[in-house]
Amino acid sequence: ATMLQLFFGTRLPIIQSGAAVYFAVAKAILSKEPCKEVYHVIDENGNNVTQTWDPNWHERMAELQGNLMLASLCQVAIGGFGLVGLLLKVIGPITITVLISLLGFCLAGEAGRMASLIWGISLLIVLLVTVFSEYLKNVPVPVPTVSFGSGKKTKCGVAWLKLLSTLSIMISLALVWGLCAILTATDTLPEGDPARVTNLTTAIDAAKWFYFPYPGQFGTPKVTLGGFIGFIAAVIGGMIESLGDYYACAKLAGAPPPPSYALNRGVMMEGVGCFLTGLCGPGVGVTSYSENIAAIGLTKVGSRRVIFCGGIFVLFMGVIGKIGVLFASMPGPIVGGMYLVMFGVVAAVGISNLRFVDLTSSRNIFVLGISLYMGIVVPMWSGQIMADPNTAGALKTGNKEFDQLVAVVLSSGMIVGSSISCLLDNTLPATDKERGITGYRQANEDCTDKDLLGKIYREPVMEFFAKKLPILRKLPFVPEHEVPGKIRY
Repeated sequence: ATMLQLFFGTRLPIIQSGAAVYFAVAKAILSKEPCKEVYHVIDENGNNVTQTWDPNWHERMAELQGNLMLASLCQVAIGGFGLVGLLLKVIGPITITVLISLLGFCLAGEAGRMASLIWGISLLIVLLVTVFSEYLKNVPVPVPTVSFGSGKKTKCGVAWLKLLSTLSIMISLALVWGLCAILTATDTLPEGDPARVTNLTTAIDAAKWFYFPYPGQFGTPKVTLGGFIGFIAAVIGGMIESLGDYYACAKLAGAPPPPSYALNRGVMMEGVGCFLTGLCGPGVGVTSYSENIAAIGLTKVGSRRVIFCGGIFVLFMGVIGKIGVLFASMPGPIVGGMYLVMFGVVAAVGISNLRFVDLTSSRNIFVLGISLYMGIVVPMWSGQIMADPNTAGALKTGNKEFDQLVAVVLSSGMIVGSSISCLLDNTLPATDKERGITGYRQANEDCTDKDLLGKIYREPVMEFFAKKLPILRKLPFVPEHEVPGKIRY
């Protein structure tokens, strides 16, 4: 999915992977009353024990795959027919602010849960990232260099480069991860401590060297009405989340705001990515990762080449099990510390869009307050209701398909908040200047260099065919006019 976005989608330096918005639907399908069978096994102590399992589990996985594949085709159609571009006509700076900010705010619970495992480790990560990315960002460090002159002359030297900000996340992770490994090796951290590093020797030995996912590994994909409707809601939630990520990524990478044809193409390629995960994967769709966008803001690295190399590395991790085990050993508090930094940066990027909006207007304050608060509170409330068996029935109507749709919508703060914001911002009376639309459009016109816009967002393969067949420029995911200059990857 990441490769599709880099080469054929928005072409922004963005990473796409499994999305949490799909988990609610997957959980509903997998938690159906299983057909259990009892069998006997020998445990690690040599005792004969009985266990139960569901011999039809692969059928549930096939159902996940089939429903996701069909729903993802709908997402491909949304991007292919230009419906995203039509949606942009009613999205102003206030809605963009709410959408991007909720990407960070709605994940605060997960960040707090991971960080609370051991606050000391998590806050150490926050401290180190802050020091390296902000306080020491202008401090040069020596880097050995080698230059090859004419003939066989080779010169060695030292270059002083400002790399601490660029490598702030990697340095912080390495230092704290290494500290946890030392404390684990010396048994300073007791067994069961969340900061302990997994015994890699045992884990690596148990992992397979290679595993290649393939179509039909769980049987023929199946489609059910309830699962399909649930995945449609999840697709919409993931699409809305990605739209916010596209704007945030462009801003942090120093690129102009993505034009409508790039957004249409991005949504279409995201649908293709979801289809591929349904075809060969576990049946969980993909969306853009906010953590990657925050990393761009911290490291100031927004290169497509870097994301391409990262995508290749992740592919190897997925295929070579022993490499994946190494990174799976990262303690939870370290992940929690990274979440605290990254999700905060994403939320701040959303808030920065308010510079176009008249914040002296009580109307705008009302729209912002209601949208943000509802986008935070409603998912918290629905999560508590559905987690308690005594109150879960309050959200059930007796129709499983509709119940799945409601569960997905209410669990996504981005859907709730951005929908309320879009509705209120377009129905409550106000001038374009008051809503921030005038300033936003002016800023886009000022920063949109057509040459730069073409190099960033226009895709060479589609441009090649559009030059041969000009009628293709009528498609909503192809730019209307020819790209000036050379397009580069």
